[in-house]
Amino acid sequence: MAHALRLFAGPLMAMRVFEQASPHARIFALRPASDLFVVPLDDAVQDDLHRLAGTGDWLEEGPRISTGDMAFAARASQGAAVAYLETHYSGGAGEQSAVLWKDGRLVLGPLTMALTAARRPRSLWPVNAALRGLGVRTEGPQFADEFDAFGLGEYRSHDDIAADALFVPPRTAL
Repeated sequence: MAHALRLFAGPLMAMRVFEQASPHARIFALRPASDLFVVPLDDAVQDDLHRLAGTGDWLEEGPRISTGDMAFAARASQGAAVAYLETHYSGGAGEQSAVLWKDGRLVLGPLTMALTAARRPRSLWPVNAALRGLGVRTEGPQFADEFDAFGLGEYRSHDDIAADALFVPPRTAL
């Protein structure tokens, strides 16, 4: 079964920056009572970010984000941490990518790992490394890694997140 996600993750105050920049951005909690949230990065949100901050250059390899997206995420991470997480798996092939910013600075990545390298310890996988940087911990035997602890294993697409994750109303609707 396929797993294809592109999203920004971080504390609510940082995700609100994406919401303010894009009328298409929607904030979700993947787990109840989580202090970390996600904004799926679909084409509409990415277009809005590019209109606001510029596209910049596309990375030649790795995650499907531009230097403009990275600069915007760095701004959103002021006083917090923000991660970009990307998965694209299907039929046992694919890859995952991650980038992490803290307090406006790039601190991890961009990292990309093909599933063919999945024999590496899970702790070295890009998404797990970025999630640790956000403070996600695997406590107890119920979670195999940070990917599962954060809730990413329960959502295989942006549509799954929209249908089943906890929607956080926009600030204006509070």
